[in-house]
Amino acid sequence: MSEFGIEEEFLLVDRHSLLPARSKSSLQEVEDAVSPNSGEACAEWLPGQIEFATPVLTTADEAVESLHAFRRSLSTASRVRDLFAVGLGTAPQISGAPAGVSDGSRYREFADLAPGIAADQYVNGMHVHVDIPDREAGLRALNGLRRWIPVLTALSANSPLWRGADSGFASWRSIHYRRWVVFGIPPHFHDLDDYDAQIAAALRSDVVFDEATLGWLVRLSPTHRTVEVRTCDVQLDTAATVTIALLIRALADVAMDDPDTDAVPANLLNIAHWQAARFGLTGMLMDPDTHTSVPAAKVVRKAFQRARPALTRTQDIPHVHQGLRRLVNQGTGSEKQRRIAARKGVGGLLEYAAHRLTDSSQDVFEQSPMAP
Repeated sequence: MSEFGIEEEFLLVDRHSLLPARSKSSLQEVEDAVSPNSGEACAEWLPGQIEFATPVLTTADEAVESLHAFRRSLSTASRVRDLFAVGLGTAPQISGAPAGVSDGSRYREFADLAPGIAADQYVNGMHVHVDIPDREAGLRALNGLRRWIPVLTALSANSPLWRGADSGFASWRSIHYRRWVVFGIPPHFHDLDDYDAQIAAALRSDVVFDEATLGWLVRLSPTHRTVEVRTCDVQLDTAATVTIALLIRALADVAMDDPDTDAVPANLLNIAHWQAARFGLTGMLMDPDTHTSVPAAKVVRKAFQRARPALTRTQDIPHVHQGLRRLVNQGTGSEKQRRIAARKGVGGLLEYAAHRLTDSSQDVFEQSPMAP
């Protein structure tokens, strides 16, 4: 059983303007007031964004406890300062004036490189780290996870709104990220020499500052001994976050134990990623075996079956099966956002999302038998 960790990026929104919060004093007060409970919390790219990183986790229960505790703390600290704290992949509305980036030389460096991109980077993701015993095992995990990035994008889609309107995409955040220097699903690497050679080649460009600039949707972490999946939108509630994180851990573990031999071309996977960002679970996805478009639910089932051996070892089958069934049958965050926004507008959506941040009624995993 591999240890894992989860990073979530949240949005703080002014309750009156319905725009991302910009008051430095209020934002600093929130950051000072939240309790990370053995994890870490810090300001993110733009004002109004805050990131939480869990401590190292072993079980689903640990993940639920850590995420719930921080979300409750963030909700309380925000509410008393007249802010909504929400798990939305994009800010539904933003100001017409460019936002200044948060303090920190790293943020300023990227803002100087790409001012027009950095100024409206009000997008919020969820990253999942899975521990690896060594880089060779990590490369097996990376190669094995590549084919599942589109379905993970579809499952986590939670960013349909942008500038007060429907973008037409289930994950508009995913499309935003395609604008950066190095993005997408990386190629299949033959071995560590191949991986290191391609990293070295990229670093010879003056617009790739360091290994952390390589924004691949799955990569070997430049700072931790992990394989890191970066494709997911932040989730409305803890239940979806933990379901997806457990699936990712299981897929990584299976890939380390039983490596994939079929290297799906990166160009096909990046087409499939766009398709997943556009339609989420409501349309078709590329079958990673046949390379043809099939109903999204079929690819979800394939991912689950691939992960089953590892899920069995960790006793997570009931958790993940029930969570995936909920996402397929009840809709992803994107579908829920659209339904609420159509009835209640942006203000109603933000009220709903603030409630879902800590709504435990949706976070109880049902312990039902596994379907054949």
